[in-house]
Amino acid sequence: MDQQPLIRTTGLSYRYSRDVQTLSGINLHVERGSIYGFLGPNGSGKTTTLSLLLGLLNNQAGDIEIFGQHLHRNREAILGRIGSLIETPSLYGHLTARENLEVYRSTYGASKARIDEVLDIVGLGDTGRKVAKKFSLGMKQRLAIALALLPAPELLILDEPSNGLDPAGIIELRALVKKLNREHGMTILISSHLLGEIEKMVSHVGIIYKGKMQFQGTLAGLHGFQRQGARLHLRTSDNEAARLLLGEYAPRVGADGLHVAFENNAQVAAINRRLTGQGIDVFLLHPKESDLEQLFIDLTTAHA
Repeated sequence: MDQQPLIRTTGLSYRYSRDVQTLSGINLHVERGSIYGFLGPNGSGKTTTLSLLLGLLNNQAGDIEIFGQHLHRNREAILGRIGSLIETPSLYGHLTARENLEVYRSTYGASKARIDEVLDIVGLGDTGRKVAKKFSLGMKQRLAIALALLPAPELLILDEPSNGLDPAGIIELRALVKKLNREHGMTILISSHLLGEIEKMVSHVGIIYKGKMQFQGTLAGLHGFQRQGARLHLRTSDNEAARLLLGEYAPRVGADGLHVAFENNAQVAAINRRLTGQGIDVFLLHPKESDLEQLFIDLTTAHA
């Protein structure tokens, strides 16, 4: 990958009104060739950020660079290299997949052959005379992505594309995103509030909450951050005495027993030896890493 990020924002901030600060100092780095998952609860600022990247909102504060160029100095050239799907796809229900693409073809300067290419890419090449209003939601979403692919973009931006999809549709979408990245060399920025789904397709992650970035890095880095939250679940014959004995492990007593922090299996064994050596019976010893969904919740509620 190139050293310079394909997308770089510096201090990106935005207000919809004097009293509502929607974004605060967003420094987004999207590496060329990556699948970047932009995550946050609904209303956290994801769509506002993506709209700023696409010039759909006027930038108020901070800088936006895409392909190494300042967006507002080179807007037309930059946007010609980007495909996007923001919010509800614009489809004509009475037209076929091919006819929908034909409506937009001249706008993007695409050839007729490109229509066949993108329909094959998204798996809609055999829909024939079936009109879009009879498509499943997953098919409609893939057709909307086909529209975004007409200009053969280097960068694809997808805002909450799995919203409303059933499990089969989500699996199809995941496979398509990976295919576009792997086989067509496309950098993809995809927003979602569903960490469990996004982690199955992305290489990099940014987590936003109330307009502020809470984490940014590789998926492996997020997993490493996750391991820092690992806890050991214990049930003993005397949880209060165990808590006092294990003070350096940041113990917490709950209704279901005792929870202590740990880093490795050697510490688990040492904890067990210490308790039994003091005559405390250990009924349950269950190491558990913080799952990614819980980590997501922790990150996005820490400053609530």
